[in-house]
Order: sequence, then structure tokens, then C-alpha cells
Amino acid sequence: MCGIGGELRFDGRAADAEAVRRMLPCLESRGPDGEGRWQRGPVAFGHRRLKIIDLSEAGAQPMTDDELGLTLVFNGCIYNYQQLRDELRTYGYQFFSTSDTEVIIKAYHRWGPTVCRTSSACSPSPSPSTRPGW
Repeated sequence: MCGIGGELRFDGRAADAEAVRRMLPCLESRGPDGEGRWQRGPVAFGHRRLKIIDLSEAGAQPMTDDELGLTLVFNGCIYNYQQLRDELRTYGYQFFSTSDTEVIIKAYHRWGPTVCRTSSACSPSPSPSTRPGW
């Protein structure tokens, strides 16, 4: 599966994006198909990708949904992501990828932390963030 790294600061300082960048080569064997980074304020994410579900670049991480104001870095597999995607569509959500990662973002937006009770997951490590004040 993929490799993730990051930093979350609680002292009011910005996360060290350079330190997160330096973490990623150590994770390359877990995610040989790509690399992504994201940083805002006290949060920095790094991701090494192993393409499994959505092989396009639309499935790259960290994944940000600008409309919802959420960013996620995720390692794992949501087995019922297609069922959740179909349900979320009935609430008006639209999708730009075919990845389970995007389903988690939309599901978190819809149901909050209780989404973990509605998904069938293998080794999940979700880290939703970016809303001011969260």
C-alpha cells in the first residue's frame, strides 16, 4: 500500500514542508508510482502512491476538494467505496476521480467522523483537514 508522512504543529508555527519532503524517499518502496505534498499553516502531508483503484492522476494524493475545503492523505482501501459513492451522488455530490480517497472526502463532508462506521476498510489512516479552525 501507499506510504504517508506529515507534520501537525500545535505551537502556532507552520509545519516544516521541507522535513516532510525529506521523509518521502524512505517511503518510495511503499509507493513507487508517484509522490505528492501539501502544506498549509500547521499541517503538512506527504504521500508516496501505489496506484491500485484509480490509475489516473486524478487519484493522486494528497487529494484536495477545493469546493468542500478538505484535503486528505490516505493509506488503505475502502472496500465499499462504490456503494458509498452511489449514495453520496443521491445527496448531490459530484466526483472528479474514481478513487476511494475522494469518496472518503465527500463522506467525511456529509457524515463527519461517523463515516468510519459506514465504510468497510483495510488499514485506513485518514487525515482530513484544512477547514479553518479544525
